[in-house]
Amino acid sequence: MKKHPVIGLNMSMDLIDKYEKFGMLVPVSYVDAVTGAGGVPVCFPPYTDTSMFKQVLPLLDGVLLIGGDDYRPEHYGGHSQPVDELMPERRDRFDLELAKWILEETSLPVLGVCGGHQLISIALGGALIQDIRTEWQASSGAQTLKHSRRERAGRQKGSFRHPVRRETDSLIVRVTQVPPDEILQTNSFHHQAAHPEKIGRYLRATAWSSDEVIEAIEPALDSPWASSGRFVLGVQWHPEQMQDETPHRNIFLALTEAAQRK
Repeated sequence: MKKHPVIGLNMSMDLIDKYEKFGMLVPVSYVDAVTGAGGVPVCFPPYTDTSMFKQVLPLLDGVLLIGGDDYRPEHYGGHSQPVDELMPERRDRFDLELAKWILEETSLPVLGVCGGHQLISIALGGALIQDIRTEWQASSGAQTLKHSRRERAGRQKGSFRHPVRRETDSLIVRVTQVPPDEILQTNSFHHQAAHPEKIGRYLRATAWSSDEVIEAIEPALDSPWASSGRFVLGVQWHPEQMQDETPHRNIFLALTEAAQRK
């Protein structure tokens, strides 16, 4: 048994003003969350030859899919979006092929955060609500929360939190170790969400905000992953930004523990 499981992280791409060229990056908070949970983070960039990641995967014990800008709507039959909302095509293509291969061709434990959570569903045939503010209304009539940081001002821009309701018998309850009748507070930095009418195959939603936006996905009870006990979890919030709080730190501990058992 390995002492420290190796966790692979995909990377964002962004223009580096200092050098006036694209760079590849992973926020330090993700790296700290993995190392804090006893894992060894290994970041692999979006290769132009997407088949190259297959040489890296045998070195890994688990995978963390991180967030970023929006995935292109043509992957799930969505409508066009402003170009400045979309991630670079290179990362988009790489991430989708990476996620599909990991989920369908390996048994690696997988954790998806925010955009990574959405990527898990997209890779398995799911769709997204492309803009919660303009395209979503809860069936209960509940007021739509300001999930996106752009919609918030002042202190709320970064500190906004809201509770999530969780399915009683669910992985997210077991992982966070917060009973479903107790409040679990999460942060919120997204304007898209997994579409409840088209979640990826093998998956089910098990956590929701008060406006019925999906906050967590995991293996459906009748899926082969549930039968095998494979760890696959997506969370819409950013637990790496709340890792000083036990329930959110537990999410990364669950990933590294599953990777340790691999």
